[in-house]
Amino acid sequence: MAEIELAKVETTETVPAAVPAIAPTQAAPRPEIDRIEEHACWPLLSQMTIVASAGIPLNGFKIGDLLRLAPGQIVESSWPHTEGVPLKAGRVQVGWSEFEVVDQHLVVRLTRLA
Repeated sequence: MAEIELAKVETTETVPAAVPAIAPTQAAPRPEIDRIEEHACWPLLSQMTIVASAGIPLNGFKIGDLLRLAPGQIVESSWPHTEGVPLKAGRVQVGWSEFEVVDQHLVVRLTRLA
């Protein structure tokens, strides 16, 4: 996979000797932005795709069980119905969600951010 360079900063200016250097343990101050869309890299970032997944563990559920599923069949899990379902972007949990049926489609509703 090709790596994409998000930002490159080059300078030819030298730092005067009277200005103290920032210690490696100190973070250099960065300008804050109110919205991600204001970031200089947003045009590139907004085009990136990532797999989002919401799932619950089904202990003992095998591929054969999946192949034998029939329309309308219910699969039981030990996940408490009062708990949110983890929502992940790639391998990072970004929030909690819940499953819902809308117009005969199973959808995932984001309930809170992690």
